[in-house]
Amino acid sequence: MLNQPLLLYLVTTVCSVGALLGGTALHAMWPDWRWQHEPLHSTVEAVGGLVTIAMAMVLLQTHDNSTAGKYRALAAGFLGMGILEEFHAMARPGNAFVLFRNMASLAGGIGFLLAWRSHPPAGVFARRWLPWVIATGALSIGMGFLTFPQSIPEMVRNGEFTPTAVAPQSIACMLFLFAAARFLWDYRRSERSEDALFASLALLFGLAEFVFMYSTPWDNRWWFWHSLRLIACLLALAYIGRSYFQVTFDLQASLVQNIRAKETLSLSEGHLRRILNERERMAQDLHDSTIQSLFAIGLNLERCQRLVSTTHHEVGTQLGTAVAGLKAVIRDVRGYILGLESPISNGPTFEAALASLVNDLDHSSQLQFRLHVSHEAAERLAPEQAAQLLPIAREAMTNSLRHAAAHTISLSLQLHDGVVRLMVEDDGVGFDAATVHSHGHGLKNMEKRARTLGGRLEVRSNPGYGTQMVCDLPPGEA
Repeated sequence: MLNQPLLLYLVTTVCSVGALLGGTALHAMWPDWRWQHEPLHSTVEAVGGLVTIAMAMVLLQTHDNSTAGKYRALAAGFLGMGILEEFHAMARPGNAFVLFRNMASLAGGIGFLLAWRSHPPAGVFARRWLPWVIATGALSIGMGFLTFPQSIPEMVRNGEFTPTAVAPQSIACMLFLFAAARFLWDYRRSERSEDALFASLALLFGLAEFVFMYSTPWDNRWWFWHSLRLIACLLALAYIGRSYFQVTFDLQASLVQNIRAKETLSLSEGHLRRILNERERMAQDLHDSTIQSLFAIGLNLERCQRLVSTTHHEVGTQLGTAVAGLKAVIRDVRGYILGLESPISNGPTFEAALASLVNDLDHSSQLQFRLHVSHEAAERLAPEQAAQLLPIAREAMTNSLRHAAAHTISLSLQLHDGVVRLMVEDDGVGFDAATVHSHGHGLKNMEKRARTLGGRLEVRSNPGYGTQMVCDLPPGEA
């Protein structure tokens, strides 16, 4: 609204000069003209009072430290003026009617005077309580004069305002005009559009009080000074509307920023979750595949150490197997780094992978391995199930190699009661199954893989009776 303060000055000046000249001309042509229309007058004053009260509420929301004191002083003046204008609108023509108008003008003028000072009142009182003290005082004055109308001095005599009525308006006129000069000076220094607005309001209020002093009730000059105050109220209403739309715009912009920040945070959170899931998957795969393969190669090399002094041909065979195993591990690690995995596309591929696993471990130890794979069961596995089931089998078998001190390890894949059952069994020392979760990450990884596929994994063992790992999966779509 106030992007062009000079335009505001121009409009204010034109309205003010036009009202003064028009009122003077009409009074010169029709000096005895009167128009007593109480409903219109009450409406104009009531609307003006509501606008000034709303203006006070807007100013009280100002949080700029550099202007908070000045705006609170203005808010106090607007609040007192608005409340007393409402009493003026309710009063019937007479002494109380004019007195409320006088008090409203004085309250507004005092508020503008406090804002005119170079350093508005400081302290907690001025910052917080001054507007409400003024409002309480205005309410008390209004209720008091309505309750005791006989205490009101004579304000109108023979259709003319008495000196008692004119004196407060003269004081209010000077206060407003001084304030207009002060706000104009502030605008020249700060170029704040609000200072331009308050300078215009103070000028209009001051001119209205000036015209009041030379008017009589209900004559043309009476209505002209009302028109000046109405113009001032319209300017204040425009400022309130601008403030409301600015707040609405700021809230909408803040809401959009919050939504965008939330979306960005959600994307970042999703990206981080994917990274963590991928990291966890890689750690799981490295543990269940690469580390177990390295363990088998280590066993093979240990056997080479035992054979090096006796059977050179066997050592060469074992070293060849170890080299092949290391190459396979390198391929696996490269696949993890590049995001590539060796696919298992059908049942025969999975059967071959199990056979290769058993063969690698068989060459790495002196244990006896038994493999029983049902072709029908392998065909019932989906590629994703087979890809997860192979690390489970590898982990279970290497656990037996490490911890069981077994002589025989059996691996079987069969159909059992409508599910595909993978079972790894050894005849080792066994352990207390109640403490199975305290034996490291391997068993936890196996359980997690089984749950991912909608299956169930169970470890059965007792000290001295070996260990049996059973994983049941629902048949997939191969």
